[in-house]
Amino acid sequence: MRSRMGVLAAAALGLGLTSCAQVTKELKKANLGSDVNRVMETAEKVRSCDKLEVEPAIQEEYALGSALAIHWAQRGGGLMLSGAAEEGLNTYVNTVGRNLAMQSPRPELGWTFGVLKDAQHFNALSAPAGYVFVTRGLLQGVENEAQLAGVLSHEIAHVVLKHALRQYVAVKVSKCQVTTGLGGAAALIASKLANASQLDGRLDLDSDPELLGDLAEGTVEAFGKGNRRDEELAADALAVELMLSAGYDPREYSRLLGQTADGGGLLANHPSRTDRQNQIKDLLQKRQAATDPLTRLDVASLQRPALPAAFAIVGPGKKPTGVAKDAK
Repeated sequence: MRSRMGVLAAAALGLGLTSCAQVTKELKKANLGSDVNRVMETAEKVRSCDKLEVEPAIQEEYALGSALAIHWAQRGGGLMLSGAAEEGLNTYVNTVGRNLAMQSPRPELGWTFGVLKDAQHFNALSAPAGYVFVTRGLLQGVENEAQLAGVLSHEIAHVVLKHALRQYVAVKVSKCQVTTGLGGAAALIASKLANASQLDGRLDLDSDPELLGDLAEGTVEAFGKGNRRDEELAADALAVELMLSAGYDPREYSRLLGQTADGGGLLANHPSRTDRQNQIKDLLQKRQAATDPLTRLDVASLQRPALPAAFAIVGPGKKPTGVAKDAK
């Protein structure tokens, strides 16, 4: 005996329809049974949720970025802002970071840089709307300002290239597709997102803290899976351009990468440090070989400034032993 799903497939083929909307309309008219109707309703909902796959409005980006920034700060033990010495370090990192951000395609963002108290992890993180953090542990492994500039540029690039927003949009769509039969908070969130999909797909997160919290949590979970290999390489490529625009030597950033361990587990999709270093080398060689004198690179002019006295507050330097991770 034919299953109802078999009837569904046969009906679609028999109708000879090319439009999903047409198929849905004709199947409803056919009244093939309640289970088939539920299948069609689910399909309609999935198509509706797909409308959320649009770039968030700037207000939505700022709301999400602020929520993620608070999460990173809490997870990193808070910010180093106690006393004049730590505030001096924070001012220095912000000065270097903002100089680099002004070289980027999104200088208008409210760029904010901070140092997390976490001294155990060699880590850098970023969030949409221009939030960038580095851990105290990372700063302990930095030998000059060019290396710091490389790390900050990489995180700036993730923000500019909107890698976290890609993850966020995917979270929106998946949460929207939750069936109402599950009930509870998940169904309520799904309902809110389904309603938004009927409009322009953009959300007013500032007016709905519950929705903001749920989507931020989902984005953090998605971050745990890491960025794609192509995104990491794209962030490095843009970082090189930002460093060159600011006069820093990207070879120092490459040298810092060479001291970190390659990823494993959840970070196994990241490019190896050798791949990243080779890309930086190739980009610099192409700039050196440029025929246009305005774009040709003179490596002798690149700078690797010494770290200022304010950097002493981070404590003794140490070689990075972990994997440099980031949130995009």
